[in-house]
Amino acid sequence: MTPTLQTFVGSLLQDNKTLVASYDLESLSPDLKNTLQLQTLRQPGIYNYALSPFSLDYRSVQRLCVINGMGVTLGDSLMGISALHAIKTINPKLHLTVLRPHTCQAYVEEIYQLAGNVIDELHFMPQELTSLAGYDALIDAGNQLFREDFATLEMHDFFLRHLGIAPESVSEEIKTNRWLRDGMPEQVSPLEGRYVLFNHRASTPLRDIPAAVLVEFVEHIYQQHGAPVAGFGKIDHPQFIDLSSRSRNTADFIAIIRHASKVYTCDSSALHIAAAFEVPTTAYFNAIKPALRAAYYPQCKSVDLGTERSVLLHQSEDSELLKEIENNYRRYLSAV
Repeated sequence: MTPTLQTFVGSLLQDNKTLVASYDLESLSPDLKNTLQLQTLRQPGIYNYALSPFSLDYRSVQRLCVINGMGVTLGDSLMGISALHAIKTINPKLHLTVLRPHTCQAYVEEIYQLAGNVIDELHFMPQELTSLAGYDALIDAGNQLFREDFATLEMHDFFLRHLGIAPESVSEEIKTNRWLRDGMPEQVSPLEGRYVLFNHRASTPLRDIPAAVLVEFVEHIYQQHGAPVAGFGKIDHPQFIDLSSRSRNTADFIAIIRHASKVYTCDSSALHIAAAFEVPTTAYFNAIKPALRAAYYPQCKSVDLGTERSVLLHQSEDSELLKEIENNYRRYLSAV
């Protein structure tokens, strides 16, 4: 498979008949990839905003299929489902099918299972092109990372635009990921009494809160709130409680976040879950600008601790860059 196919702003077609996601092909050996007869998905009748901007009046759509939606990480998926929720708000009777890559992590797929109040049918790629017959509208949402405006638009607005909806036409309340609060049943708190949540890990080291400042950070949070500080992983502080063993799946993770009295988090899915449940949050951003992730979260205070070199990066293992970010955290903690 060529780099051009890997970074194509949409899904792929195998043998001119089968829909595949380039994400699913990443786990294949190079030799096996090279045997596949692949081409970009550019079929007439399938919308792809990155190839040709479009708008849709969803009031007149009865059956919609979103191909390769809505992201391969938990945070992106939460916001992507919010955009689908906007469609269902416009037309509650619309029947919505989502086709997903089949190799995503189980904890990511669980959020789609929890979205039954938004998604009517969930299927996995590969899928035959002929299976798409009978839909009023087909949208290819695949490979969002490589779409030009992915790095410049607030994420909810990005998803809305690529579903053919003017972002400004959608209420900011929907953009708080309200669908999750509306759809989740009541859950038991993991701890008795009040606690503050400190989530220091993201999906990439670049967005993590640096390990070297964790103990000092927990001390700061404890002094601010006078309550136990819960989180995930080992931090050597007497007031820190590791809840990793109680976070066995995505539903458990959500319960831990929703019952916290306050959340301190890096740029991660915890931010978007806390917004859904209106939990007061302070979020720390090391690369992506806060306005691209937390603009619609009224309960969130954002702190930008990135550098000029880290702006818009999604991942990096550059030790010098990570040290620069660590130093920004040290300066921040000494000032608060």
